[in-house]
Amino acid sequence: MFITRSFSYIAESNPIFMKHITLKLALTAFCMGLMAFAVQAQNAFLDGLSFPRYVKANVNYPVSVKVKNQSSIPLPSFSVRWRLDGGAWNNGTTINVASPGLQNGGYYMPVTHPIQLNATQGVHTLEVEVLSSNDSDPTNNTLTVSFTAINTWAEKFVLLEGRTETWCPQCPVANTATNTLALNPKFAVAKFHLSDAFAFPEGTSYYNSRYNVNFTPAGVIDMGEYGDYPANYASGAWNDEMTARANGVAPASLNMTSSLNWNTRELTVSITANFTYAFTGPFNLNVYVLEDAVPGAQSNAPAGYLHNKVVRAMLGGTSGTSGVVPNDPVVGTPYTTSYTYTVPPTFKLGDLQLIGVLEHAISMANRYCVNAAKGAASPVGIEEVASANANLDVYPNPFSDAVNISLKGISGKAQVELLSMDGRVLLQRDLMLEGGHSVRLDLGMELPASLYIIRVTTSDMVAQKPLLKAH
Repeated sequence: MFITRSFSYIAESNPIFMKHITLKLALTAFCMGLMAFAVQAQNAFLDGLSFPRYVKANVNYPVSVKVKNQSSIPLPSFSVRWRLDGGAWNNGTTINVASPGLQNGGYYMPVTHPIQLNATQGVHTLEVEVLSSNDSDPTNNTLTVSFTAINTWAEKFVLLEGRTETWCPQCPVANTATNTLALNPKFAVAKFHLSDAFAFPEGTSYYNSRYNVNFTPAGVIDMGEYGDYPANYASGAWNDEMTARANGVAPASLNMTSSLNWNTRELTVSITANFTYAFTGPFNLNVYVLEDAVPGAQSNAPAGYLHNKVVRAMLGGTSGTSGVVPNDPVVGTPYTTSYTYTVPPTFKLGDLQLIGVLEHAISMANRYCVNAAKGAASPVGIEEVASANANLDVYPNPFSDAVNISLKGISGKAQVELLSMDGRVLLQRDLMLEGGHSVRLDLGMELPASLYIIRVTTSDMVAQKPLLKAH
């Protein structure tokens, strides 16, 4: 006798694209009653096997999938089972779906198997299968995924590479989703702007050649994971996909150190890979330079829209730096490369971010982000910055609705920003400085009383001061 459970199901508006999953032929029949459907053919299949590529050895992990139905006949019941390395099947309970049954057309039921997986160190194969009566197409019943359990590991950071552009009516929603993802300390988010003012030739070449998509918005997780996770527009599903990967571990750590001279605008970055579990390459290293709070127009977005995590440069080029990490890396041996980059005068030094990438680069279509690292570009040239700050005059301070700004000895164009204490850009204005004469800036009465930072950026320097609104 089988224990049964009843569940309702969920509708999804966007397709879910899966990670490194291979469909395997499996012919299985399993009678589960409900005679009203007994003579009608259903077509149960699996999607969304959320299991990391690398896991900790001898630790329990859940096995979770989404069950769908490709037939026009509703699916009344099913069960899910899994096995490891061709061993015995771990059977699940029969799940009865609330009337009228699981339908096709974008509906699914999430299922987490009651028995968790635990594996010793080494490469393993996990098979997950859905069983139902009168299944018309058993070829899509089984998902097979390879993973590696390791005894010594590094923390896993998950990389999302997004495509966007100014003319894109659907991009504001996707950008909001990626902005939220970027707040997760284990997620690294990079956005490639194509066909607009924010695009740079190398970035356009990289995204178009690597992922070959002609739609936007689009997102790729961990570089497509050996070609099995294609670029897709299902931004609502990216969080779950990235979380599943972040629940695992990495076979190599990745660390970055950086220095950004605010006087010369020279950025120096060193990136080091250190393997905890060796496997065969080739491997590439790279560093992405991103800019936050870039003002610009966006279709279907309100005025004052700011673009975040915009990829401005790839220090290792579109292919990354090869040859630093050998094809057969030695566990515990650090592999380091360094880059220098002169930041263009149009980029705001205080809003630059970095993402380091260690790529398993077998071929253009067979690639994987082994691990990532993220951080800010660390400023140096403190004396020059302090000097610029001393030359900045902002009054009255405290203020109520407007301030006067001057920067001693500086004339010409400048950008003025008002920032919250947590670094959010609340206001941006372009001003024409007049060699020490003050320029009035209206900050508006709607700002709450609080402490802010006012920052002035010219082609030669950046200066900032705290600013208090009293009421």
